[in-house]
Amino acid sequence: MKETNTAATGSPTNVKTSIFEKFSYGMGDVACNVVFALTSGLVTYFYTNVIGISAGLVGMILLISRIFDGISDVAIGLIMDKVHSRHGRARAWVLWMAIPYAVSAVALFCIPANASTAVQAVYIFITYNLCTTVVYTALNLPYGAMAPLMTSNEQDIAKINLFRMSMSPIGNMIVTAATLPIINRMGGDQAAWIKVTIIYAVISIAFLLWCFFGTKERVNTEAAREAEQLPIKVRFGALLHNKYFIILMLTSLCQALFQTINGTCGTYYAQYILGNNELYGVLNMAENIPQIIVIMLLAPFIRKFGKRNLILAGGILVVLAQASLIFAPANTTYVIVVAALRGIGKAPIYACLATMLADVVNYGHWKTGIRVHALVFSAVTVGNKFGTGVSGALVGQMMDWSGFTGLAQEIPSAVAMVQNLYIWGTAISWIAIVVLMLTYKLDKNYAGMMSDMERRGMLRQAD
Repeated sequence: MKETNTAATGSPTNVKTSIFEKFSYGMGDVACNVVFALTSGLVTYFYTNVIGISAGLVGMILLISRIFDGISDVAIGLIMDKVHSRHGRARAWVLWMAIPYAVSAVALFCIPANASTAVQAVYIFITYNLCTTVVYTALNLPYGAMAPLMTSNEQDIAKINLFRMSMSPIGNMIVTAATLPIINRMGGDQAAWIKVTIIYAVISIAFLLWCFFGTKERVNTEAAREAEQLPIKVRFGALLHNKYFIILMLTSLCQALFQTINGTCGTYYAQYILGNNELYGVLNMAENIPQIIVIMLLAPFIRKFGKRNLILAGGILVVLAQASLIFAPANTTYVIVVAALRGIGKAPIYACLATMLADVVNYGHWKTGIRVHALVFSAVTVGNKFGTGVSGALVGQMMDWSGFTGLAQEIPSAVAMVQNLYIWGTAISWIAIVVLMLTYKLDKNYAGMMSDMERRGMLRQAD
């Protein structure tokens, strides 16, 4: 396939995208976050409190599934490097996966309610892996890798991802805020869950098609083409010699720990600590609205302070806010305030991590002479998936150990476990992110590195 190049504008770093294209790209993550919101928290609540499956069994299924999910990330990354469509290397997957994404999300909630535990466990394993391991990975991983293929301009990539990450919480926020209240008013049974998910699925298809038709891939360097022909062993070797890739992979793992603990335990915290499961939506809105606002305002601060420093400051804020919850864990107003502070603190990592991955691709190319693009994005998501699986299983096992049953009234030990996981699980995850960011030094050397790559002709476009 012959890609659109940048000959008319000279250097590939001069290519910029329109506001409409940035917005269209962001619509893709709004759609992706529908399934993410369902699978990161609500589906576990559905399995335990609606179907009646033990939290420990659900957690173990999720852990095993995440092992397969991590493998699928690398597999999709390798396939991306080999498959060339007239629609682009990454953008084509948004079109191909739109309908399978919607269908597999609905299938999650069609579990046979009266079947044996063994049959239910097998059904959960198959549908969860179909949705997250296969379809969601084949959609979200190429989608996440699209921005550096739309433009090579560092500031424009940052702006594209600011649009993406200021819009992406909208899908998550709507799902988490609206799902339980709507379902409760529809009777709260399995049929209500299925009907609501079908509505989400149809909306997601429309948003994914908007993303596909509103964007365009332009960047395809000679180095990327050459790297596609290299043996897998050589490409993986280039990854392992990229220290910043390893830092971001571990950061992604810790971010997944936070997301899973916060998402899974948030529903239980609202129900058993605050006394109303519908408050989970309120907490989610309190967290995501400040996050969206901060992300929209970040561009000048990224230029002034750098991506790493903003993530570092945000991480410290999250840790301090979470630790303060021990003084008023059941005060709804204060818990909402902490959620808002958490949203402010986490905004930089959500705004900057994808752009930092693009920076790491360039660093690896500069350092090793091998430009590994899709594999960087896929391997980092392995850390995310592994972190999600481990934390999901750990949460399930710890809640089982505490005596959690999923009943309307829980024993004190189970309530205490929910409280401790919600407060300290998040705090520990962000302490690890702060430590990792202290080792990340690429920001201050990036401009000089890119100038050197331009001078050496390392960013030439492929014909």
